[in-house]
Amino acid sequence: MAILIPLLFLFSYFFIRKVWFQLRKVRTLGTIERIQIGIIRPNLVLPEAKVHYKYYFQSGLYFGSGYLNVSDFLPGKEFHLHLGEADLPTMYVDEFEITSEEHIEHYLLSHAGSVFLYIDPIEPYHSRIDQVNLNSISVHSDST
Repeated sequence: MAILIPLLFLFSYFFIRKVWFQLRKVRTLGTIERIQIGIIRPNLVLPEAKVHYKYYFQSGLYFGSGYLNVSDFLPGKEFHLHLGEADLPTMYVDEFEITSEEHIEHYLLSHAGSVFLYIDPIEPYHSRIDQVNLNSISVHSDST
């Protein structure tokens, strides 16, 4: 019994700390800078991509990176990734064949150019990707 009470306090401390850190997270928007397709040599292409992004928070510019599935960029579409000729990654989407990592990156960025992030307002350089923003962001101007 003497050991149960300190363990109870310890577990409650970690639980309260986890809840407190989750409650103070801020959701913001970050723009995608680069997408890297995951490749394991000699012949495996992963269905996830490393996303490099930047975001502005409280008059500061921050950079981060995280991993997302390629299917997050293409909801409702079937795709196939593999290494083609000369070890170039090739992606088949609908009836398109996209060859090379740069072309795949451009295609994915044309579908989603930003991500939603959770950041810690006390340490804003700690961020985590929540999801891809599939809505386009544009600014309308009056041309008179």
